[in-house]
Amino acid sequence: MSMHEKTDMALPPKGDTPYDAPSAHQLIEGVNQFISEELYRENTQTNKWKLRIASNALAIAAREIRNIHEDKKMLKGVLDDLEVQSEKELSEALRNGEFDNRLEDIHGILIPLVQKKLLVANPAYLINENDS
Repeated sequence: MSMHEKTDMALPPKGDTPYDAPSAHQLIEGVNQFISEELYRENTQTNKWKLRIASNALAIAAREIRNIHEDKKMLKGVLDDLEVQSEKELSEALRNGEFDNRLEDIHGILIPLVQKKLLVANPAYLINENDS
């Protein structure tokens, strides 16, 4: 089945989006597939390296789009739990020692947030060696 058949580009949108097909995610995946499968084969080593960077950037953007609502909700929950307004304020509070008396709690609160960020940046970072 071709990429075009997989994405159902000619169909009306599925879900609650106000946009027609293809979705932003489908567009990004289509360009990424074109870069990584077609352009990549036909280029010099230098261009392949640049195409790989572009492909990785598109993959990150696609993961951000897919996860943004859930991840924003999680970040807001963490910031609210810690009674700070932003990640910058949280960083400053950590540096200033404001949470030193509850570092174990902070660690437990921040680990899931960091894992979410890593899943977007590069899911391979979180692959357990035992899973391979």
